[in-house]
This record gives sequence, structure tokens and C-alpha cells, in this order.
Amino acid sequence: MKRVYLEISDACNLRCPFCTYEKGNSFMSLDQIDDYTSQIKPYCNYIYLHILGEPLLHPDFEKILDILDQKGFQLQLVTNGTLLHRFLTLDEHPCLRKLSISLHSYDHCKEKNHYFETIDALITMDHPFNIELRFYNEESLSEDLKDYKNKLIKQFGIEETKRSSSYLLKKNVYLYEEDFFRWPDINDPYISDTGTCHGGIDMIAISHEGKVGLCCLDPKAHTMIGDLKKESLAAILDSKIYKDYTEGFRQRKILPELCKRCSYRLRFRS
Repeated sequence: MKRVYLEISDACNLRCPFCTYEKGNSFMSLDQIDDYTSQIKPYCNYIYLHILGEPLLHPDFEKILDILDQKGFQLQLVTNGTLLHRFLTLDEHPCLRKLSISLHSYDHCKEKNHYFETIDALITMDHPFNIELRFYNEESLSEDLKDYKNKLIKQFGIEETKRSSSYLLKKNVYLYEEDFFRWPDINDPYISDTGTCHGGIDMIAISHEGKVGLCCLDPKAHTMIGDLKKESLAAILDSKIYKDYTEGFRQRKILPELCKRCSYRLRFRS
């Protein structure tokens, strides 16, 4: 498995209209995180702290990174960037492989004073990890965001990379663009029951409640294959439902109802 998404909290300090977030205030305990990551380790070395929620809100965030350090994980941290000023020493944690900052969230911040200054401070320093500056939904970005993006390009220049829509600004710092995509919803129109996806095969997602689903675009766990509060990850990955779903994807048969309505999976042609 290439990566596991772990939602350490469903709390968020923003209400961005492009996100399906619903107000929450739950946090995984350190004991849960220690247990879940121990179960993940035999299957995967890559942890993504991302489904919904803002991971930097977790009161024990530094201790969570300590756990990931000790277990030898590689971490991708996805954040809206509003709390990064509290964590400018992230390079002290060898687990951190990539920091992805969703700058398109800026327009929905109440306190904007130090947002760009914090980003500037981070990218000015040299880090062992990669920094990805995400500018999603280009057509809806504010003039402030467009000006900041142009300032970065003017300051550093950009170089195309092998990854589509990703540009190198400087060593270990990337600018990433992506068009708008729709979060799948169980009430969306039916698309088809043929095709494929990497969900379950390359990735799984564990919600703040311990529910295990096929991917990070399913925060309500409509594709749930198990519950870590009731059974082990090993048992979940040996279950009939998990094997049926993933074998279906390999045979280009879509079994989960949510996936039959998901337009994002149309990106995966093989």
C-alpha cells in the first residue's frame, strides 16, 4: 500500500465553501494514534494526516510527530496554513517528508495578518522536507492570492516538473495548481459501475472515529470496510468486503455506491 490517510481530528478553524467539512470537535487520543500506527506499519510507511479537519489544531500535535518519528514513518502533512506560525521548527522531525499548504483556504481566514509572512519565512529557510504550495480552483482565487502567486513566480521563477501542474520554485519548494473537482456525495447522480480506482489498493483512510474506508474523499465512510475500534486492521484487510471492492477495481467493476457517483475516479484509466 502506498499511503494511509489518518484523520487525527475532525475539527477545523475554517469554513471553506469548497470543502465538505461539517462542524466537529473530536481528537484521536495519543493511545489510539500509537495503536493505529503500529497496525499500519506492516502495510505502509507513508502516513498522510489528511481527510477533513485541520491537523495542527490537535493539542498533542508535536507528540504525534514524535510517535511517527519513533516508528520510522514518512509523513505528508496537509494544512490550511493558518496555524503554521506555531510550528516553524517542523524540520526537527525526521518523519516529515512533505508539507502541503492549501493556500486557497486563505480567502476564508478571519485573521490574515501573518499568513503570507509565515509562508515566506518557511520557504526562505532550507528544509530537508518538500513544501508544496497549493493554489486550487484558480478561477475563484482572490486578487490577493493571485498577486501572491505572481510574486512567488517573479521572485523565484518556475520550472516545469514531471508531475502535471507542479512547478519548482526553488530547491524543495513547489507550486501546485489544480482545477476544481467535486467531492463525491452519495446523493450525486449515478455515473457508471464500470471503471477503476486506486482506492483500497494503493490507499486506505482512517477517520477520527476509527472507521476505515477506501480513500480520503469519503469522510463519511460510505466505503467503510471496517472499524478499528471493533477489529484489527489485519482482520479488516482480510475481510470479504475489502477483497470484493479491490478485486472489483482490478476487474473494472465498481461496487461501492459512492464510487459509482464519483467523478474523481474518472482520472484513473488503468
